[in-house]
Formats: sequence, C-alpha cells, structure tokens
Amino acid sequence: MVLALGVSAGTQAAQHESSKSALSPREQLAEKLLLGVERHATWIGEGKGSHIVYVFFDPNCPYCQKLFMNLRPYVEKGGFQARWIPVGILMASSHGKAAALLDAKDPLQALRHNEEHYVLGDGFGGIEEELMPSDKTEKALDTNAQLLSMSGAPGVPLMLFRTKEGPVVFISGGPPEDKLKEILGYVK
Repeated sequence: MVLALGVSAGTQAAQHESSKSALSPREQLAEKLLLGVERHATWIGEGKGSHIVYVFFDPNCPYCQKLFMNLRPYVEKGGFQARWIPVGILMASSHGKAAALLDAKDPLQALRHNEEHYVLGDGFGGIEEELMPSDKTEKALDTNAQLLSMSGAPGVPLMLFRTKEGPVVFISGGPPEDKLKEILGYVK
C-alpha cells in the first residue's frame, strides 16, 4: 500500500490555497489529480453523504472487489459516498466489462452485480463484456485511464480523497480491512 499526501499533515486548506507554489511536485500532482477527477472522470456513485472517496477500479481486479466488499458497511450506514471510476487495464475483457458498467441502464446495479458475482479465476468480474461500446463510453474510459495514469500508481485500486485537514491523499492498493476504518476516518 502506498500512501501519498497531497499536502503535509496539519496544513489548513486556506494556507494551502495561498501557498500552491510551495507544494512539492508530488503534492501538486495529488491536487491536480483530484481536480481532474472532479471535473472529468466518469464514475458510478454509491451511498449518500458528505464524506467522498473516489476509487479507480478494474472490473476484473480481485483487490478492487475486496475493497468493494470491505466498503459495504460504510456505504450502507450512510454519511459516506464511494465514487467508483472504472478503467479497463488488467485483462483483455476488462475494457469491455468497464464499458458494460457505464452503458448499463443502471450502472450502480451493474457494478454491484459485477462485484457480488466475482469469481477468481473463472471470468473474474460477474458482468458480460460490452462488445461495441458507444463513442461516449470509449471517451469516458480513455479519460478515466489517463487520470489513473497521471497518478503514477502501478495499478488499481486507487483511492483518492481530501482529508478533513485539507490535504489530498491517494492510496494505491487495497488497504487491509482493519486499516480501512482508520483511513476513512480522515475523509472530509
């Protein structure tokens, strides 16, 4: 698990705004990534609440599926929102499955079906591939993949959020279940 802080701990958001030029390149990257995600990513929202975490995921990724399942209690409890950003990068079928999620009549229902019917080694994600994605969906998946690439992370899942203190944090890899509660306690 890689933890990258967008700003040094304890820095207030107002101070951050006035000192953007003093940020390290990595801190600038985290801020730029969150801004790009908020403006350009196509995501599937789940849950209600003011605490928001963006998660880049691949429909065939076992670590993403585990993170999805570990987030169930927080999303279902309320007050927390997961915004799932699909990318198709791991396997030949990943792109088509990510497209199927975005093209579904109910993308959230399709996401849940994919993750709840995930079978390791047997087709992986539980959704069928979209063989002819729309141009709009292709563009959305390309944008999502470019944003993930901007992070420099080696893969998925990638969690991205602003902390209560103001810094942007991104976590590469699925955090262990016992650490997830602690991590989510920092989410603004």
